[in-house]
Amino acid sequence: REASLKWHLQQHTIQMNWTLVGNICGSVSECQGAEESTVHSFNFPQMCPLQLQHGDKLLMSADDTLKTYGVQLLNVSRENFESCSAKGDVKDQLLFPHDLKESEQVGAKWLVPGRHYFIALHGGDVQLCRLGLRLNVSVKTQLCQASPLLRLCSGSGVCQTSLWEGAYHCRCRHHYSGRFCEKSDACLDNPCENKGVCLSNGSTDPTHRTYKCLCPPHFTVNCSEVVGKENCDRICENGKCAEVSTTSFKCVCDSGFSGKR
Repeated sequence: REASLKWHLQQHTIQMNWTLVGNICGSVSECQGAEESTVHSFNFPQMCPLQLQHGDKLLMSADDTLKTYGVQLLNVSRENFESCSAKGDVKDQLLFPHDLKESEQVGAKWLVPGRHYFIALHGGDVQLCRLGLRLNVSVKTQLCQASPLLRLCSGSGVCQTSLWEGAYHCRCRHHYSGRFCEKSDACLDNPCENKGVCLSNGSTDPTHRTYKCLCPPHFTVNCSEVVGKENCDRICENGKCAEVSTTSFKCVCDSGFSGKR
């Protein structure tokens, strides 16, 4: 599984096939999607955990053997998922009111944001669950927009989730911060040289992300250029002064020397 997943604005349709061959994990090492909660540090077989975006469609189907055998899917608590128990009014917990045969869409009420636990039953018996026919599903919403009219993460980051997070959050690009990457800091890398101090205007508009440098005496323009040739001659220790403009100069080092001065 991927270490992180990106939010897609277009809804997806995910097909889940219930079978005893091919998708049963017997230990946490076999299921790289296992999350940090104890339900995934399992010592029992289960189908690999599934992650969905809120709004995705989930289709369930059974292989030919299970179709013939007859299998029903039940929504249960985490405790009952771990112990393969079917308690309470089973009718209210059934994903479908009949045996699972052809591909069928899971109702939206079973896929609200959060963690959901499903087990397979045959005639009320939980043996199929103990063999591994149980599935936990994480449904995750996105928290990457201040409003539907704005871009995800203000266009300055990526909306992602990791395996153990309950929702999608913004991963901001360099220089940007805030819940929606709406804040920028032009001073993050300190563009002011020669021990200058950078002051950002704190603009949230990336097209007006400006800063200014408080420079030591005789320095200007990001504190990288020297004001006046007389100052440049005095500051440059092993080199010569090269004119950058009519008022500013830079040190050009002699062979074997380096550094701003």
